[in-house]
Amino acid sequence: MLRKLIIALAALLLLVCLVAAGAYYYFVRRPLPRTEGTLHIKGLAAPVQVLRDRWGVPHIYAQGNHDLVFAQGFVQAQDRLWQMEINRRVAAGRLSEIIGEELLPVDRLLRAFGMARAAREELTHFLPEEMELLNAYADGVNAFIQSHLDRLPLEFHVLGVIPEPWRPEDSIGWAKVMAL
Repeated sequence: MLRKLIIALAALLLLVCLVAAGAYYYFVRRPLPRTEGTLHIKGLAAPVQVLRDRWGVPHIYAQGNHDLVFAQGFVQAQDRLWQMEINRRVAAGRLSEIIGEELLPVDRLLRAFGMARAAREELTHFLPEEMELLNAYADGVNAFIQSHLDRLPLEFHVLGVIPEPWRPEDSIGWAKVMAL
């Protein structure tokens, strides 16, 4: 009888360990950025090389500004998509949508500052070549989002958030928050 109990407990412990290891892989390891190999990403005009140094810092080499900024958006989303999502929501006063209504006073204050509104207005003053680069960056972020919807970082799963497409005003909005 004692032997059967020990075997059952060992099997249960093994099962718990396997489930924990699977959850760790699925939610923590699988979403980590791919830092080696070749990716084929729609939206680039020519090959781009991204090399990471021993600290993981990406160094991007491209033949043109569009591809360079596109790759920068892709790599930044690869490394920091959750932070970018929070930053965009801070600028727009939309934190309570994902964190809870206790942040409504914060959202109201952030909306009163008008960072998102000012960012949209500022975009009307950009030169076409500047807009082209802002759009290329957004396209790079969106290329990452679209190619990784099934491998989003853990925070997205915990809060049930699916990132919206990145827009140029998201980048400008966060720059305004940092300036504040």
